[in-house]
Amino acid sequence: MTTTSVLFPIMITFIFLFTTITASQPITFPTLTIHTTTMSSNDTVVVVTPTLSASYFVEAQIGLPRFPVKLALSTSIPTTWVQWVECEVCLDVPSKYMNFNPSDGFQLVAGDDAKYCVPPVAKTATSADLCWYDLGFSQGILGNDTFSLVSPASAPSPPPSLKINHFIFGLGKQNLVRFGARSPIVGQLGLGKGHPSSTLSQLNISRFSYCLPPSNSNHQNTTATLEFGPKAGLTTAYYYNTPIIEGPPDHPFDYYLNLTAIAVDNASVYTPSEQRGGEPGFVIDVGATVTVLYKEAYIPMKNAVMEYLSSHFGLYPVYPSPPEYDPPAYELCYYNEDLESITTLTYPNISFHFEGGAVLQLPESQAFHNFVDELQTCLVMIPQTGTEPSRLGAPQQRGWRFTYDLLHSELSFSPNGC
Repeated sequence: MTTTSVLFPIMITFIFLFTTITASQPITFPTLTIHTTTMSSNDTVVVVTPTLSASYFVEAQIGLPRFPVKLALSTSIPTTWVQWVECEVCLDVPSKYMNFNPSDGFQLVAGDDAKYCVPPVAKTATSADLCWYDLGFSQGILGNDTFSLVSPASAPSPPPSLKINHFIFGLGKQNLVRFGARSPIVGQLGLGKGHPSSTLSQLNISRFSYCLPPSNSNHQNTTATLEFGPKAGLTTAYYYNTPIIEGPPDHPFDYYLNLTAIAVDNASVYTPSEQRGGEPGFVIDVGATVTVLYKEAYIPMKNAVMEYLSSHFGLYPVYPSPPEYDPPAYELCYYNEDLESITTLTYPNISFHFEGGAVLQLPESQAFHNFVDELQTCLVMIPQTGTEPSRLGAPQQRGWRFTYDLLHSELSFSPNGC
């Protein structure tokens, strides 16, 4: 192999920064308690753009004059935030001028604002009348300004933009999350549920939908979109439905699903009876750049894939078993030379099954990836080593349209919905 760095997932959504922000820094913006937000339309569509690191972003404008920012989609946090020009721990962006510099119209959220400055996202500073937010990987102050989601001028037939007055968002002072080296992304658009500062609560909507651009080169001209409003996602003839269930108290913003099975080559290799303690343990997360599964689910899935490729084609992985030290991020990889020598090669189909009969079957391009520099093709899912829930990341969501209906606690998804 020429390098191994490409094999490592670049960012997993939850990276926690255990530091404390003090209120001693001078803040010169006016403070105002805001309780109302307006939206120009009940139905809005904006373009979604991919990055090389498997993050997906939308373009936004903040304040007057309009300050352009690119924000990664995240369904695991409720609150939108953007990197502040006065950041102390900063994202690796191409230019410091991409960091948000508030204009005169920016106003702080008051520390005694009982609507927005509430745990577990925000809290009042002890020595100043300010509202501090803490999302773990981003910390700073809450404020408000005019906020617009827009589609790039280069997009074919750009859909209409969305404008929100007095939009509550965070000024990121300490930001540990990473979107890749020199990424243009300077924050996140929070699409998680369960907090009054959430984007969805401020829009006063209960339905949104997105479709991520497929990785297949034949679909490069596809316009992938993020939709808000009552008609979001109603563009496909058929779709699967599955309930959004309540997660554990320590993950109130995530969208949990009831996984009933994981199948390889149409045979079940994992069932919910193996989930830890019977607690819900499967989250759909558009902000995660890699799918992470409990070891109890990952190991039998990996073994079934190995068995399929060995029994059908006589193929054996680069590492028959992971080495004791310094294993690759993706544990199951094959040399491209071996794969290309078999003209009749087919990969096993991998599918996730959910309550209600919903089935997410992964195309070959979503389950396996060819790392050209490493001369290997890998199963692009990894085992969970900690206590976090299993997460279905963005790479395995490509080419499907996912629609979240919070009013009915239901997730719908359909193939080829971009």
